[in-house]
Amino acid sequence: MRNHLRHLFTALVLLFTVDASAQTTVKVDPTRILTNNYLGNGVQWDPYETRDLSDADWQQTFDRLDFMQLKFARVVMNATLYCKTFPLGGQPVYDFNSNTAKVLYRILDYCQSRGVTVVLGEWGDPSGKGNTIDRTRKQLRFDGIQEYDPRWTYIIGDFLEHLINTKKYTCIKYYNLGNEPNGDWMYTESFATWRTSILNLDTELKARNLRDRIKIVGPDVAWDNHWIKQIIADKKLVNAMDAYEIHWYATAKEIEGADYEKDIAYYRDYINTNDSKGKEKPFFMGEAGMLEGKSKTQDQQKMIGTFQYGVWMADYAVQSMRAGQAGMIAWALDDAMHVASRKANNGDLNDYEWKEWGLWDSFGEEKGKPELEKLRPWYYTWSLLSKYVPPGSKVLKTDSTGIAGLRTTAISFEDKGQTHYTFILVNATDTPNTVSLNLADKAKLTLHQFNYFDADRLVDAKGFPVAKKTIKNIASDKGVKISLPSKGVVILTTIL
Repeated sequence: MRNHLRHLFTALVLLFTVDASAQTTVKVDPTRILTNNYLGNGVQWDPYETRDLSDADWQQTFDRLDFMQLKFARVVMNATLYCKTFPLGGQPVYDFNSNTAKVLYRILDYCQSRGVTVVLGEWGDPSGKGNTIDRTRKQLRFDGIQEYDPRWTYIIGDFLEHLINTKKYTCIKYYNLGNEPNGDWMYTESFATWRTSILNLDTELKARNLRDRIKIVGPDVAWDNHWIKQIIADKKLVNAMDAYEIHWYATAKEIEGADYEKDIAYYRDYINTNDSKGKEKPFFMGEAGMLEGKSKTQDQQKMIGTFQYGVWMADYAVQSMRAGQAGMIAWALDDAMHVASRKANNGDLNDYEWKEWGLWDSFGEEKGKPELEKLRPWYYTWSLLSKYVPPGSKVLKTDSTGIAGLRTTAISFEDKGQTHYTFILVNATDTPNTVSLNLADKAKLTLHQFNYFDADRLVDAKGFPVAKKTIKNIASDKGVKISLPSKGVVILTTIL
């Protein structure tokens, strides 16, 4: 059966027939490749701000990431993690063994050992909020350094040298200088000052012979995607940009109506057409989450504990792949990473309002709410999208089903010398659909089917997804029927 898989895509056609009253055919042509080298569907995993995890919580985190087979992560920090001061006219003073730095190393150690591609980043710039000693002059304890000052990228260069040459991390592939520089909630003054900082970083990395090891990504904007056009219009800046990356927190309407897919496809095409090297440059989502359900007063997503959030995030990823993106980072891994605000001063974790966006909360027990440490429903879909869309996958173009809210994508990848496939079907509506999956080939095929529906999502004792069934020896010319009885997701894969 495995030998047949090697030749499966010589004449591969997916036929999706949706009930007698609404029929559609979707063809998957192996020559219609949207993305040749998919980076993965990963997570935001930052050093924990208030305290380190217990050994048990670290192990729980590693076990859960191992099930996901995480291969793509964005890790962002502040320079104060490793730089104590940079006095005017003096030299920077570093502490590469601070407690927070040690937490970062533990994250990077995991990524190094598992082959995870890391996008390392810096939250703000030296004139950032919370670090200022003179708000009029926008100075911080790194005296007088602002984002466009070459001393800023000098600090970053020193730390990257430490990570790459001293600590020997090879997992760090990309660098993201400045989070959401378009936002008044962050620290960058303008596109012009951000541009200067990027060009300074490019110069700094070249001077240290790190440029061939670290790729610069940007613009990292939230919603202001027109910055992509400004980058491409700038001859110096476009040459410094190795990959395009943005953030998007979507409304239900944008996802369920597929407006997101259309907008992202437009920018993928714009990059391909207008950047002379655009087709070679990845374009990925650096932060992905849903705006629907977000608290109006705190940075908290109140729907992360619902079944619906798992459908939205799967639909989000499918549309991203259909639009030609090269990867997606979900915000976020763990509620324990970030504080939203402080409400008391009693010396415990309940002093804070926490940013709630994670797949779980490692501090649940310490907060007196051990149930928060359980996996949330959206772990089901996101873990499978991480595991069964591995790095290096080819994302294949699938036509529209013609049915509102019914979307599909197909992926091929190599594993141990064999070609494997994953098919993802999303039903964003409550209308039941039956999908007939036919492969126009005489090969026999085995598919493992995972169901994510409100009343049908099997898990094991640890909460990890379990296949609903394994369909063996499928006569590909006769096909197999897949039922989507309601809103939900079906993931079919040839490998477990």
